[in-house]
Amino acid sequence: MRTIAVTGASGLVGRALTSALEQRGDRVVPVGRRPVDGGVVWDPSAGRLDGSRLSGVDAVVHLAGESIDGRWTAAKKTAIMDSRVKGTELLAEALAALDRPPEVVVSASAVGIYGDRGEEELTEASPPGTGFLADVCGGWEAAAAPMASSETRLALVRTGIVCTADDGALRRMLTVTRLGLGGRLGSGRQWWPWITLRDQVRAILHLLDVPLSGAFNLVAPECCRNAEFVRLLAAAVRRPAVLPAPAVALRLALGEMADGLLLASARVRPARLEESGFEFLDSDWAPAVRQLLGPG
Repeated sequence: MRTIAVTGASGLVGRALTSALEQRGDRVVPVGRRPVDGGVVWDPSAGRLDGSRLSGVDAVVHLAGESIDGRWTAAKKTAIMDSRVKGTELLAEALAALDRPPEVVVSASAVGIYGDRGEEELTEASPPGTGFLADVCGGWEAAAAPMASSETRLALVRTGIVCTADDGALRRMLTVTRLGLGGRLGSGRQWWPWITLRDQVRAILHLLDVPLSGAFNLVAPECCRNAEFVRLLAAAVRRPAVLPAPAVALRLALGEMADGLLLASARVRPARLEESGFEFLDSDWAPAVRQLLGPG
């Protein structure tokens, strides 16, 4: 049994990860603004974290960060950036002060680090791109870098769209699709890197257990164009996907977020994860969406 601290434990991935860790016998210490009993309180905006409460943890999984959903106003962009960079810096300082630092830290990042790259195939060896999300992810990873040491290995997980029918982006898409309003976004040719929630959790467990460090793309091996993504989703719920959302309408409604997230193309491949021996349960979107939605 290991003791593993998890920031963002109340989020989509955090809840599923906590359950998986506890099922295999590990003890989870949640770190957040309102953690359950036995958790550690932190407030990144106030620079508040009682690092002494992390003494004795064997590993840390750092997932916390402001949601990127919604229009990116100046205030929203500041919250997105600060929650990741300042929060990670605060955690790094707390871990550095421990007499015995954790053996491993798995720290979140995102495929947004690559920016909008069109048809280019992207691996962990690809350079960062440009744009707001690329800047956020670059700052996020730079803030995590000091956590790596001779005593602590650091794995950075660059995640795509985490898919589960019960929550997150896919659930919101399903709501629209079931109303018959689903359709491609813009041209629909942009590549969407995705991963099922169960493979996301399995990949994090893999990186906790196997002596690996550096950046890892947590995406399914077969990337999917947006048009195909929504077509297969609509087919799975037996609804049409014939109402595209024009790029100009998305830009009017969502501003910078439309180009930075929904219309951006990132053809990302999980090269290092596959090289490490990790085997995906969900590699292709067509069978994955059927598995996610179940019969009927």
